[in-house]
Amino acid sequence: MALRPMLLRMIPGLLALLALLPGSMAAADEKKLGIGPDPALSPAAVVQLQLAALANVDKPVRDAGFAIVFALASPGNRSQTGPLAHFAALIRETYPAMLNHRASTLAPLISEGRQAIQGVELIDRTGVVHRYVFTLSKQPDGPYKDCWLTDGVVQAPEEGEPEIAI
Repeated sequence: MALRPMLLRMIPGLLALLALLPGSMAAADEKKLGIGPDPALSPAAVVQLQLAALANVDKPVRDAGFAIVFALASPGNRSQTGPLAHFAALIRETYPAMLNHRASTLAPLISEGRQAIQGVELIDRTGVVHRYVFTLSKQPDGPYKDCWLTDGVVQAPEEGEPEIAI
């Protein structure tokens, strides 16, 4: 079974679980939800899950997708952008094109040791193409040991292919 279709099929179920939660995802146990960091997820799979969550950000309820994206953010990223409500507002203001986008394509992954860079090209809900670069790191210790998590996202230059923009 191909990884991308499998990940995309998981999103509606994960979002439905979020709808049952009282309060914020920051207080929820990620392991019980099955959406937290997992050493089995590759850097590309982490980015695909985050993109799928942003493409369906308000399903089944407003802002549900942000919880998945936040759960797959590195501890350093979370400390700079959290809590979840602030994280959601930051993405809404800084990266509105990612929300409810129509499609996304991953460039070839660049990885060295415990660091990875993933270029992404996406088509927003109005049909405009945008390029981003996700930086990820494999966590060295703690509760997320050996999990790939997103450290940050930046908009790539508009010229060239996503892999060139990296």
